[in-house]
Amino acid sequence: MKQAEMTARPLTKGNSILKMSGISKAFPGVKALDNVQLELYKGEVHALMGENGAGKSTLLKIVAGENKSTRGGISAPSDAVIAYLPQHLLTSDDCTVIEEASKAFADVLNMKKEIDEINEQLTIRTDYESDAYMKLIERVSELSEKYYSIEEVNYEAEVEKVLKGLGFEREDFTRSTSEFSGGWRMRIELAKILLKKPDLILLDEPTNHLDMKTKDIIKDALKDFDGTLILVSHDRDFLDGLAEKVFEFGHKRVKEHFEDIKGFLAHKKMENLKEIEK
Repeated sequence: MKQAEMTARPLTKGNSILKMSGISKAFPGVKALDNVQLELYKGEVHALMGENGAGKSTLLKIVAGENKSTRGGISAPSDAVIAYLPQHLLTSDDCTVIEEASKAFADVLNMKKEIDEINEQLTIRTDYESDAYMKLIERVSELSEKYYSIEEVNYEAEVEKVLKGLGFEREDFTRSTSEFSGGWRMRIELAKILLKKPDLILLDEPTNHLDMKTKDIIKDALKDFDGTLILVSHDRDFLDGLAEKVFEFGHKRVKEHFEDIKGFLAHKKMENLKEIEK
């Protein structure tokens, strides 16, 4: 795609959260993206539109760090947290719902576990002058500085709150994830993402094969999210009232439309989003 074109004056809600500078991606015999230059701002909700194979999912994977661009780069604040939910979930069935959702805090909980283990070693070791002992001191100091700089959170309460908000009952928490359908698994994965409190969420066809109730629940949860969203979806009802800006992929360009889905379709003189994917 070539440099983004604008169809209206931009209205931004906050600071820049991510900037794409000349992103290009080539596969053997195919150039998927060409010189994409876009900037995302805090609190915006973007929908990626375009014909199949136009590079929408490829761009998401590059932003998520799942793939590398052939040329160009992406810049974001050093402390920005980006969460990505692909089309095809790679979930395992070896734990309960609450255990799976709690994996959102795995890094923090593992940090606490390592601190406790090192402190236990320090209480029983007597080689105070050894290099090994000093390395343990340095390691626990490093971990403690990171751990105690994190805002104190009641992790169990946070997990319960988010799961209930996504339609789970308390009795569901101890059930195996294998007992749930694809739509419910999508809710679990979204719960993990929301619990991480990311700055940017990337969703690739999040409503595929979901029933109307699940779509509405996920949509409501995303409406409450105060960060930035990028959505690849052809579901007009899902995007209506959620997406406020459209990035249109096609004809080796990315056109930036500063209008919602209704405005975008009116501008394109189309009845539905299926027409643009042909």
